[in-house]
Amino acid sequence: MVMVSILIVALVNSLSNILPEGMELLRFSIINLFGFCLFIFSIHKGKTIRNPKKVWFNNAFITSGITLILYANTVLSGAIHTYVLPIFYMVEIIIVLYIGNKLRRETDYQMFQEMTDFSSSNVDV
Repeated sequence: MVMVSILIVALVNSLSNILPEGMELLRFSIINLFGFCLFIFSIHKGKTIRNPKKVWFNNAFITSGITLILYANTVLSGAIHTYVLPIFYMVEIIIVLYIGNKLRRETDYQMFQEMTDFSSSNVDV
């Protein structure tokens, strides 16, 4: 799982390094948005995954998304860092809360049914 995460971070880093010097804001945006989209997609997709082998891949993508969001911090410096980061992160927090609230709207019966489906698919005798 860690190796998949590291390879994804290295891929995004190498793609963002293609940009010429002096475009730190664009580089930050690319890395941050790629990580954010990967994180949101993994959370959304993870709700429907039942196969334990696929859960492993989903965890790797969630970890990659979080790592990319944190890594994007290192690209910016100076005054841009002070003014841009809070705006990006406030928008991302609002989106994560909205999507998290939307994904959590299920009854107790649905939660119980999902838990029993998942536990019955994990039993290998």
